[in-house]
Amino acid sequence: MPVERVLRQHSHILANADALETMVSGPRPASVDGLGFRRWMFTRDLLMHFAKMEGQVYGPLMDGLGGEVAQAASQASAETAALVADFREHVTRWHGLPSEAQWETYARSIRWLMGRIRERIEREAADILPLMHQLPTNDEGACPGKPDHRYVADAWEIRELIFTGNNLVIENGAGRSKTDPA
Repeated sequence: MPVERVLRQHSHILANADALETMVSGPRPASVDGLGFRRWMFTRDLLMHFAKMEGQVYGPLMDGLGGEVAQAASQASAETAALVADFREHVTRWHGLPSEAQWETYARSIRWLMGRIRERIEREAADILPLMHQLPTNDEGACPGKPDHRYVADAWEIRELIFTGNNLVIENGAGRSKTDPA
């Protein structure tokens, strides 16, 4: 994967993070529709990026080069996996529209998570991108490897949570249907 493509993905992920933070910094929306769409766009771009990095960058760096390069890739892979686990936990907890009383807690949770994601993206840019010139390439200049399907599967499972949770209101960390008695 060319470094320029990774940098474009980083830029796109960070722009989506900014948009999501802006959305939750305001008042609670009346419906989850816009928030759900924003969540999905962010999730899709983030997890597809991580899937490509695992399969096309981290894996080949770990498998083919050894030494400090393999160590840096292994550490980046582990940090990415830990972040994805935290991301998944966040989405599982907050998969519906948070109640008015929970909105500020949700917004703080989003800001914390976006901070972690920004840190991971910055570390990826600082620690991994300089190593990418060592990756083997095929005749077209592309790196071998396929996206890591764990993160692709995570993206689709999270999408299901986002969109099936649209009729839920989150109160005290538990979901109830909008049609259920309060």
